[in-house]
Amino acid sequence: MSAASPLGELELIRSNAEGAATVFEAPMDDDPVLAGHYPGFPVLPGVFLIEAADRTVRQWARTNAPAADGADGGDVELLAMERCRFHRPVFPGDRVLADVSVADSAAGLLFKAAVATNRGKVADIRLRYRLGHGRDREEGTQ
Repeated sequence: MSAASPLGELELIRSNAEGAATVFEAPMDDDPVLAGHYPGFPVLPGVFLIEAADRTVRQWARTNAPAADGADGGDVELLAMERCRFHRPVFPGDRVLADVSVADSAAGLLFKAAVATNRGKVADIRLRYRLGHGRDREEGTQ
């Protein structure tokens, strides 16, 4: 999580071999991130929905992904955001659910995230990852 992120902690509500789900409360409209997005009509910027999906994947990986070195708690490296479609806004105070499912393929782990509030789906996001630290591989430490 970056210092600028208004999300705080995500509550993990499910994690198994098929995927994971987290929930969080969208910050109230007095948060500085919301003040300029959009003036007079505050909504949570979409980048934070992507962050929530990514953080949910990383929570899943801690207990479900095999580690590159065989130890517990695999790590994942984001390779690509393959799709991101926003359907409706997230307003201050909304409770947001990020539900991700995983599929393994030759091109890496593909996670499909369905992000929703009580008003329905707010975003569909597809993220592709690989196991392990790419930086370690590049430096030849693995």
